[in-house]
Amino acid sequence: MDKKEQSLAVARLYYESGRSQQDIAQDLGLSRPTVSRLLHYAREQGFVEITIHDPAESLQRLAERMQRRYGLHRVYIAPAPMEELAEQEKAMGEKTAEFLSGIVQDGMTIGIAWGNVLYEMAKALRPRFLRDVRVVQLKGGMSLNQNSTHAYEILERVTQAFGARGYYLPLPVMFDTVQVKNIVEEDRGIKNILDIGRQADIAVFTVGAVQKESQLFHLGYYITDQEKAMLEEKAVGDVCSRFYDADGKIVDPSIDARTVGISLPELKRIPMRILAAGGRHKLRAIEAALRGGLADVFITDAFTARAILAHEKDTLSSPWG
Repeated sequence: MDKKEQSLAVARLYYESGRSQQDIAQDLGLSRPTVSRLLHYAREQGFVEITIHDPAESLQRLAERMQRRYGLHRVYIAPAPMEELAEQEKAMGEKTAEFLSGIVQDGMTIGIAWGNVLYEMAKALRPRFLRDVRVVQLKGGMSLNQNSTHAYEILERVTQAFGARGYYLPLPVMFDTVQVKNIVEEDRGIKNILDIGRQADIAVFTVGAVQKESQLFHLGYYITDQEKAMLEEKAVGDVCSRFYDADGKIVDPSIDARTVGISLPELKRIPMRILAAGGRHKLRAIEAALRGGLADVFITDAFTARAILAHEKDTLSSPWG
């Protein structure tokens, strides 16, 4: 065998068959240093190409693409082990907890919504005691039946993690009538909590998909069948229980007027807005929220990020204003 044939034979045994250099040397009647030189020759001649796939580097490139596409300040991609919603939510929650813990400083106010990803975030937070930190709910979280929003648990865990003072909003997220909602919001204590939320330094929230299984439809709130059908037809998602369409417009002002908590224009005035969301069923809701500038930090998982980039077309103008 000439040198070329020898190097190819050695390369196939080493790279394709997984044989050790010592075993190859014995099988081919060569010395161990000769095998090493033949492997080096195979790489020099281009017979063998070695490509290193670093998962972390791949996630970084994915984050950079998302950041450029939507003009975001930061994007973080959580390495979910599989495209299974519970695993994705857990990974996103842990990544959100890591980021939030690293940016909170003394004297800050954190506004928190509720949802599965935020519950996972709250569970993953490690204690980091700071001074004069406040944690406030951005929307009502009381359920009117046995289904839980985990709103109180989220607030409690985040408050404990930062040694902060918590402001729980002891209200449903939606009232039966605008009149009752307005009366309740005039209460001095409730008004104070809502004002603290509007003045937050950081907002952490997710998006909801609008479908029959949506959590908001199963908390006992007064939403007629006609309203549900209309929302399923026209809305692509909700942020802080504010339903919007693909163009970023509130779908039904009458429902929005009955909703308790921060409005979308008020949310956009908060200096740092962290959106943590993922799952194929939420693609349209996430895309509209990102296009509309509701978030400047986006945390998702790799499966969702790839799906968004494959699905979303470049948009030159924002519909949110």
